[in-house]
Amino acid sequence: MKKSQYISSQAELEALIERYFEGITSLEQEDAMRQCLAHCPWSSEAIDDARMVMGYFAAHSKQHRRSVSSGMRQGIIGIAASIAVILAVGGYVLWHQSQPGDMCIAYVNGTVVKDNDKVMALVANDMSKMDDATDAMTNQLSSLGEALELDNE
Repeated sequence: MKKSQYISSQAELEALIERYFEGITSLEQEDAMRQCLAHCPWSSEAIDDARMVMGYFAAHSKQHRRSVSSGMRQGIIGIAASIAVILAVGGYVLWHQSQPGDMCIAYVNGTVVKDNDKVMALVANDMSKMDDATDAMTNQLSSLGEALELDNE
C-alpha cells in the first residue's frame, strides 16, 4: 500500500489492523492505518481496540517527551543554582579576605580604645571581676542554704 493510497473500507482497515498486530505491515501501511483510525467514522471491536492502543502509545510518547524535557529543565536549573552558590561563596571569601584583619575596639568611659592588647586586658579584668562576684554569690547562697537547714531541724 503506498502512502498516497487511503483505506477505503472498514474490512480493509480491520485486515490492516490484524496484520499490524502480527507485525507484518510496512511503515507506510502503519502510517495509513494511524491516519484512518484518527479520522474514519467506522467502529468495531478491533477498530476501537486499535484506537485505544494507538491513543495510549501516542499519549505515553507525548508524556515521555514532556518528562524528559522536564528532567532536562530541572537539571539545568540545578546546575545554575550550583553555579550561583559557588559564585556567592567565592565572592564572600574574596570580600572577606580584602577586609582588614581582626581588630578589637572598646569604649571605656566615652574613650575609644583600639589597641588589641589593651582591649583584651580590659576584657580579662571584667571577666575576673565577674568571676569574683560569682564566687561571692555562691558563698552567700551556700550560707543561706545552711541557715535554712538549721531552721528546719
